Parts: sequence; C-alpha cells; structure tokens
Amino acid sequence: MKVRGGLLAAAAAAGLSGCYATQQDVLGVAQQTDSLRGQINDLKKTISSMQANQADLSVQIKSLHEDLTAYTETVKASQGDMGQLSTKLDALGAQISGKVTQLGVTISAAQQAQGRETAASQLLLTAQNRLQAKDYEQAAASFEEYLKRFPGGALTDVALYQLGVAYYDLKQWEKAGRQFAMVLDKYPKSGQTPGARLHYAQCLIRLKKNRDEARAYLESVVSDYPKAPEAEDAAAALKRLGPPKRKKTAEQ
Repeated sequence: MKVRGGLLAAAAAAGLSGCYATQQDVLGVAQQTDSLRGQINDLKKTISSMQANQADLSVQIKSLHEDLTAYTETVKASQGDMGQLSTKLDALGAQISGKVTQLGVTISAAQQAQGRETAASQLLLTAQNRLQAKDYEQAAASFEEYLKRFPGGALTDVALYQLGVAYYDLKQWEKAGRQFAMVLDKYPKSGQTPGARLHYAQCLIRLKKNRDEARAYLESVVSDYPKAPEAEDAAAALKRLGPPKRKKTAEQ
C-alpha cells in the first residue's frame, strides 16, 4: 500500500510538473507572438513611410521631368533666337562694312578734291603775285595754266579777268578783250563784272572799234555800279571819249 501510494504521489507530481511547463511555453509563445505583431506593425509603418516617400519621390521626379522639358524648350527657343540674332548681326555687319567702304571712298574723293583745290589756289595765288609784281608775261602764263588744269573751277571768272588784265598791261588788246568778253558772257553775275565791262570798253577804244559799244559799257558801269571803284574810272573814260557823234541827216 505504501508503494502504491508513493507511485500515485510521484505520478501526481509529474503531472503537475508537466502542466507548469506547458503554461510557460504558452506564455513564451504569446510573448513571441506579441513581439512579432509589434515587429509586423513597425514593418507596416516602415513600408507605409517608404510608400509615402516613394510617392513624394515620384512627384519630385515628375516635376523635375517637367522642368527639364520646359528647359529643353527654352534652350531650343533660345537657339532659334540666337540664330536669328546671328543672321541680323551678319546683315548689320555687312551693312556697316558697306557704309565704311563708302565712307572711305567719300573721304578719298574729298581728300583728292581738297588737294585739287589747294593746288588750284596756290597756282592762282602765284599768278596774282606775278601780276602785282608787274611780271605780266609770267602772270599771263600762270593764269593760262590755271584755266587749262582747272577748267570750271570756283575761281575761273577771277582767273579769266586777271588774265585779261595781264594781256591789257601787255598792250595785247585783242587777247585782253576776249578774256573780258568771256567773263561778261559766262559769268554775268560775277564780282568781276564791273571791271570786265570797264576794261572791255577800254579795249574797244584802244582798238578803235565800236566806240558806241564802248560808250554803252562805260555808261552801264556808272549806272549799274555807282558805288564800285570802277564807276569813277568809267566816268573819266566817258569824258575822254566825248559825246557820241551825231549821225548826218539827208539834208546835211
């Protein structure tokens, strides 16, 4: 009986020990389950955060793509504008080059004209100095050279008149008269007109030709240019010339 009782007690103790072990295992499993659930929740949160970040990243990528597209279009437009600007600059450069060339030609022509005028003025001045020095032959030669080298120059009327004076002082009345006549014919409004009329009339008187024409020219100097220095000389020449001869009538 004692042995059987001992066995029952041992069996009961073993049963109780087994039940206690099972409860511990269950508690361990429950704890592991809770921990696993916590990890799963954390993982879900991490995945949600990653998904949110991925969504934001997608938006940023899309925005960046749009910006890149807009920039590309801007670059293309800028390239087109640069092409147009380059074309305009080329055209402007060609235009400026043409104007510079034209300006160079104009300046060259002006310099040549200036050089020509300078040479003409120097030659005319030399001729006038010779005339004042009473070197009439050399003066006449210089005036002739001026008229030959610079026909139609700005001082042609002066050169013609002075040439006439040189011939007049050389007593070459015919040559002198032709020069004065050219001044009166080609340059009627010249400042040399009063002197040309006076000297032309005096040439006619010296040549004893057309005294009535000479008188008409002298009278025109007095009437048309009363304040000119030549007016006094013309009046004196009229006195020397005397009154016009009366034409004989048939009865006379």
